[in-house]
Amino acid sequence: MATTMSMAQSAVQVGIPPDKARQKWTEWTKEGGPGMGLQVGKSQEVSAEKLPEELRKAEAGTAFFEPGDKGGTEVRMQLRYNREGLEKAGQGPDWVEKRINLYLTRFKNFAEGRKA
Repeated sequence: MATTMSMAQSAVQVGIPPDKARQKWTEWTKEGGPGMGLQVGKSQEVSAEKLPEELRKAEAGTAFFEPGDKGGTEVRMQLRYNREGLEKAGQGPDWVEKRINLYLTRFKNFAEGRKA
């Protein structure tokens, strides 16, 4: 049976040029990076095999870095997700949008040198 994916997206203006924003994104999202939620001694990585079946293929994302205002960058994040899988996991319909907005806000702070 095919999985139907929905899409949510949001964007944030970051006050650094696109090439620098992409470098910061790579630093933010690398394994163990501040954007991945893994902190030594506070959290641990969970392999896909340990996730409930409905969450294993629940989402996939893409980030875009486009020239923004005053030499900055518009960072746009699209997240494709399995609505049925998220509902089975107990998440409401606005959970993905809230998650994207929070993640982008934290990234903006990190990229601009403030506490994420």
